[in-house]
Amino acid sequence: MTSVTVKQFTDMRVGLTTSYSAVLDAKTIAAYAALSGDHNPIHEDADYASGTRFGRPVAHGLLVASFVQSALTKLVAPGGVSVRYEIDLIAPAFADAKVTAHVDCTALDSDRSRATFGVTVVDDTTRTTLIRGTAVVAFPRGDQ
Repeated sequence: MTSVTVKQFTDMRVGLTTSYSAVLDAKTIAAYAALSGDHNPIHEDADYASGTRFGRPVAHGLLVASFVQSALTKLVAPGGVSVRYEIDLIAPAFADAKVTAHVDCTALDSDRSRATFGVTVVDDTTRTTLIRGTAVVAFPRGDQ
């Protein structure tokens, strides 16, 4: 059996940060549509999307937001469990964009064994902020 180091609340520090990058290729967008059941033509139909304010298909906002969890996992897992997200979808992400999710520990609640993280997702080419918000991660308490 592989030895796993479980993250504890005591491992968290304000200012702890990491990131995760991914490319939103057409295959990833199509896979997300199939998995989520979100077949809005704004994501899949170039002709339809060309008539929208975006002028072309956009990636699913929650697909883009999911990379926040990929970054968080580097800092809090195994051990921490995401219990809350508050995000604003600020700008669209387009196919083939390279995006990076950034997470930064901004607050610690020792009474509840929870860490709060500021989160952003940025388009690496245009430097446009696509998503901004917070995530809260809970850790097992000593009595559990």
